[in-house]
Amino acid sequence: MIDNLLRDFQVLRRADFLIGKIWLDVFVRRAALFAIAVLIAAFGVGMANLAGLHALEPSVGPTWAACVVAVVDLFLAAIVMVFARSSRPGPEIELAMEVRKMAIESIHADTRDMKVAFDSMGQEVRDAKQAILGVMHHPLDAAAQRLLIPAALSIIRGLRGKKSEA
Repeated sequence: MIDNLLRDFQVLRRADFLIGKIWLDVFVRRAALFAIAVLIAAFGVGMANLAGLHALEPSVGPTWAACVVAVVDLFLAAIVMVFARSSRPGPEIELAMEVRKMAIESIHADTRDMKVAFDSMGQEVRDAKQAILGVMHHPLDAAAQRLLIPAALSIIRGLRGKKSEA
């Protein structure tokens, strides 16, 4: 009973570890994608700054080219951020959650079994206490119940057995 409870706690610990590892992997993946998005956005801001500088120049050609590149960089950064936000754990998280749920249910069942066993032992202790108190308070009654009645029944059975043989 206790072995089952310990085994269930080990399964629960492993399931929780697996769930934590899966979520950590998702977090790392998201952080890496956000870092790439930030880097792309930094390039976009750099290009926007360069475009603003060139906008002050009388020549329109190089300025608008830099503006288009900056807008494209910012658009790419937004796409990467949307992709990073939608990153979710794979199907293995469902399996880990199911194992965790089964371990918790098994722990509940084991603890219910232990409670029943302890309640049963408690009742046996109370019965033993009552028997001891009965012997202490009424030793002759207890002796009659424990010794005389079974002896008398045995003698009666013996006598019946002799009658049937004759």
